[in-house]
Amino acid sequence: MYGRRPVREAKGTILTHSVAFKAGGRLEAGCTLGPSEIAALVMAGVGEVRVAELDPHDVAQDEAARRISAAMVPVPSDANLDVGRVMAGAAHITATCAGVVGLDTAGLTRMNRVDEGMAIATRPQFHRVAKGDVVATVRVIPYGVKRSALSRVIEDAHDTIRVRAVLAETASLIQTVIGGDGGTAKGEAFLRARLDRLGVRLVETLVVPHREEALAEALLSARGEVVFVLTAVETMDRGDVAPEAVRRAGGVITRFGLPLDPGTRFFAGGLGAVPILGLPECARGSAPTGVDWLVDRLLCGVSITDDDIAQMGVGGLLSPEV
Repeated sequence: MYGRRPVREAKGTILTHSVAFKAGGRLEAGCTLGPSEIAALVMAGVGEVRVAELDPHDVAQDEAARRISAAMVPVPSDANLDVGRVMAGAAHITATCAGVVGLDTAGLTRMNRVDEGMAIATRPQFHRVAKGDVVATVRVIPYGVKRSALSRVIEDAHDTIRVRAVLAETASLIQTVIGGDGGTAKGEAFLRARLDRLGVRLVETLVVPHREEALAEALLSARGEVVFVLTAVETMDRGDVAPEAVRRAGGVITRFGLPLDPGTRFFAGGLGAVPILGLPECARGSAPTGVDWLVDRLLCGVSITDDDIAQMGVGGLLSPEV
């Protein structure tokens, strides 16, 4: 029930509009009207209030929001999340570490289809977050929702969100040069800024001639848990200097090219257990590129399939200017 009611008949209902008293003080919307609140309203000369009244099959908004958020994050420490205190039907879920957001997008979509009064909003899939960032909000919009609808939402809520923490602590950057070291400072600044956001330490920058044998030797000597390669001349295909150097060192190339612009000439591979990521020329600038989409995920241990990469093309034109 939602409507107006005489104050003396409003005990146990929920006040839907705040009431300010001329003598000072106020009753906030959402409070339950008990004996003291009724008395204050009567003494202030308020004869009628707008209220909501839950029926036995309803669950109050704060309790509903608490149950949904608890189902979404059953073990907060395992999910690297913290579920805040529910207020006015809203619960904020925050990250307890840096990483990328991992979502059960199908489950979350089903939850939002159940009842218009329950709304779950999240950051995008694989969005980079820092410790303390809000990752999701759960809002129960009316003052109460049907118990049956809440049960259906909770059925799909289990473990639908987490933060995928950074797995690597250190990284190496290898840059190749032709006849000098021009441009290496920009490349290092680019990478350091992106690693800093996830708390990964750049332990070394190696500068070597743009030759397969020199780059292969540097790959074998690199100390970082992840190795980034930025070449003096952009890698044009799998047979170019950098991919050949990876193979010469005993590694493999698993991917060359992305449907992301800028950032198309990116390659990924590995040398033993060490991931190797080849950066395109746009990595020398500060503007967001397709590289950001990949690097954050890879540092957080998110496996990326060819299907995942293919889907990135829709929305992957990041700088449409020609």
